[in-house]
Amino acid sequence: QQTLKEVAAVWKAWFCALQSYKIAPQKFTGRPRIPRYLKKSRRHTFYVTPQNARVKEVKSADGKDVVARYLIIHSLGLSIKLADGIKKINRIAIKPLSNGYKLTVAYTPAANQKPYLPDNGRYIGIDPGVDNAFACVSNTGDKALLINGRAIKSANQYYNKRMAKLKSLQAQYHQLESIINTKQGPKAVYGQTKSMQHLTDWRNAKIRQFAHKASKRIVDYALSCGANTIVIGKNKTWKRSVNMGKKNNQNFIGLPHQQMINMIRYKANMVGITVICTNESYTSQTSALDGEKPCWNNGNKSRKKQGLSPANRRIHRGMFRSNKGLLVNADINGAMQIVRKVFPNVSFANGIVDAVLHPAKWSPLI
Repeated sequence: QQTLKEVAAVWKAWFCALQSYKIAPQKFTGRPRIPRYLKKSRRHTFYVTPQNARVKEVKSADGKDVVARYLIIHSLGLSIKLADGIKKINRIAIKPLSNGYKLTVAYTPAANQKPYLPDNGRYIGIDPGVDNAFACVSNTGDKALLINGRAIKSANQYYNKRMAKLKSLQAQYHQLESIINTKQGPKAVYGQTKSMQHLTDWRNAKIRQFAHKASKRIVDYALSCGANTIVIGKNKTWKRSVNMGKKNNQNFIGLPHQQMINMIRYKANMVGITVICTNESYTSQTSALDGEKPCWNNGNKSRKKQGLSPANRRIHRGMFRSNKGLLVNADINGAMQIVRKVFPNVSFANGIVDAVLHPAKWSPLI
């Protein structure tokens, strides 16, 4: 039943996307492709509903308190201990991995989500990047925070290097090779080997671990600053249209910023913090310490036309020089300007200069 529901949902989504494409094709990057069958060797995600699963409660000796809850699936012979705070099981997804399966439980929390906190004039600006995965700054005068992204960058580089070697060996020995006919003639197509699947699962586990730790640290930082609003810079289709060179493109695209932003959003919403995503154009070219508005008139091209020197005040990759000669971390400068994108009249505390000039760097272990 669940598989049929998934098939129906996929086809309905395709028909809706195709109808929207016919009306406004400029909103799409290409014509929506028709859903296809999985290959016979591929495994798919299947679902278990509360009809086939139940939650068993283990109470204390006096029978008053619930000590533990277990998820019981009789048809699969599974008994799994659940975390605290689960009120109701909605659906269980069992996803195939290279060396087994991953069980994901969708549930209703026991406690309702806290209401959103009112705007108190305290904000956190976040600028996503590569070496600094997230640069966080507040307008309260608290020390700025840099989330070190070199560990996940290194994991991605190893993954790309190892995957390239495996693909080279696969083509050399014709592993899982099939020939298809194209307009340009016969073409060799290769499937994914077990080694590739193991490598991909290892990389995805590293990314999930990094994303959870980084998002938790950012929400704790917002709570410590007393901020009720987080502003994150994010451009639409920034991964698709990025042009920073072959090496930098690979490093930037390999980081799943959207996945981490989603984690920040839901963890912040659980404690009542509002998360806003905004366009980050001209935030890296304008000076936050000089109170410049992040717009084209203050950007590099405009400064060059006006004859202002220097036109580009970002003297190298991680350093920005203000008009007064102060040196500030370029990512922190961008994070401050991201806040001004949404709140143009925001005022920073008197000690903000010292806070942004000496940020604290935090490196999650993965």
